[in-house]
Amino acid sequence: DALSIRYKKPLLLTPINCDGCGSPFDLSHALSCRRGGLVTQRHNEVRDAIGDLAALAWGQVTKEPIVREGDNNTPALIADLAVRGVWTAQTEALFDVRVIDTDAQSYSCQTPPAVLTAAEKEKKRKYSAACEERRALFTPLCVSVDGLMGKECTKFIQRLADRLSLAWHRDYSTTINWIRTRLLFAIIRATILCLRGSRTKWRSVNISDGSPLDFIMS
Repeated sequence: DALSIRYKKPLLLTPINCDGCGSPFDLSHALSCRRGGLVTQRHNEVRDAIGDLAALAWGQVTKEPIVREGDNNTPALIADLAVRGVWTAQTEALFDVRVIDTDAQSYSCQTPPAVLTAAEKEKKRKYSAACEERRALFTPLCVSVDGLMGKECTKFIQRLADRLSLAWHRDYSTTINWIRTRLLFAIIRATILCLRGSRTKWRSVNISDGSPLDFIMS
């Protein structure tokens, strides 16, 4: 599946129609259909992988920090991760992750790096000012579904590798390759979930009303 995505080859053994919305099922639809929550799970898996890697280097990692509280007219502004000390000692660094299908029809006139750069700018417009009010630094972490990283994400990975290579007394090149591999596999797993996962909810047997006894007695 990962090779099919990277080299735009036909997927094998896929359904004719999406089990979530009934639309014709192809690669583009699989990566964008939000029915069943698979796109959200894809994002969360990549976020958690980055958070786990950051915890190895800096220790104090907070998931889904509230940057700005919401009110009756405005929803709360929530980032994906907060890590203390990444760019400046004792200063919170906030991160927000975005996983993008850079081959989507809406991006047909842009190169994949340009798509990621535009996404980074959009994230900064949304978060930077609010983070500065909280004396925090904001970094967007944008990656494509086939593992291409944006410039800001690359800088963070380099910073992470520098920190871990010193802590572990390992070569920088070995460390950064290990980090990239870990993150790439997380992206691949998360992307394949959108291709192979079910978009319908599974119903479990309700035991509170004794209904399982009907199955036992029958």
